[in-house]
Amino acid sequence: MNLSKFTYAYDRLGIIGFINVLLGKIGIRFRFDNPLTKLISFHSRRIEKLTKKKIVGGFYKGTKLNLNKKWSRLDGASKYLGLYEYEVQDEISKIQNNYKMKRKYLINIGAGDGFHALGLLKKKYFKKALLFEKDLQASNLILLNAKLNGLSNNIELFEEATINFLDNINLNYKLKDCLFLIDIEGEEFKLLNATNLKPLSKSILVIEIHDFYGSPVPLKKRLNKYFKIKSVTTGKRDLSKYKILDEIHDNEKWLVVNEDRPKKMEWLICVPKI
Repeated sequence: MNLSKFTYAYDRLGIIGFINVLLGKIGIRFRFDNPLTKLISFHSRRIEKLTKKKIVGGFYKGTKLNLNKKWSRLDGASKYLGLYEYEVQDEISKIQNNYKMKRKYLINIGAGDGFHALGLLKKKYFKKALLFEKDLQASNLILLNAKLNGLSNNIELFEEATINFLDNINLNYKLKDCLFLIDIEGEEFKLLNATNLKPLSKSILVIEIHDFYGSPVPLKKRLNKYFKIKSVTTGKRDLSKYKILDEIHDNEKWLVVNEDRPKKMEWLICVPKI
């Protein structure tokens, strides 16, 4: 047994950290909240009330959003403030504002609660979106959020994207007209195999890389055959323009806009070479 994990957890979070590591070691998924997660959760609930479940900043401002509490207990505030994956929002906006690169349709694989897909549709960056989401609760939220934003007729919703996911798309859409936004917790390494990438060579791909589930090197090599690749990661955040944060202590303010990530993440923006 690796005792260093227990030592690190105890030094970082005390007995709660120690117990949570122990629970993981014996196969129990439950974790006790530590003071840090309690604080972030408190502010997330507060921001949800203050924003009335509407995104108040960023590129998706004005989009109504009910969140999946199972996933967004600790990153909900950053979504309602419009700061969540801001770099992804920015990159897609730049693409869609470039008439030479602009695509008609969004294919969102791993759509979650619809944050990106519905925000992009609401702001008219795309005509229509096809969403793949394997979690039933999240899928139900997508349908609810689409209705709240008057977008029910602008989406098609599928279950989990399998290795043959292109079959669902080729029926009605030309792949060269599509931008793919992919966030599937490590499954990108399997889904974007050589067979699937060849027909996607004229599409634009935005891929979140989960390198703690596997090495991204083989995938990057496959992508490099067809695409010019730009790597982006989380950058700066300007909180001064958010009045609802003015009364929050500075130490806590930055915790509020966290994205609940285990480490620094990377997104690949893949544009066809030809």
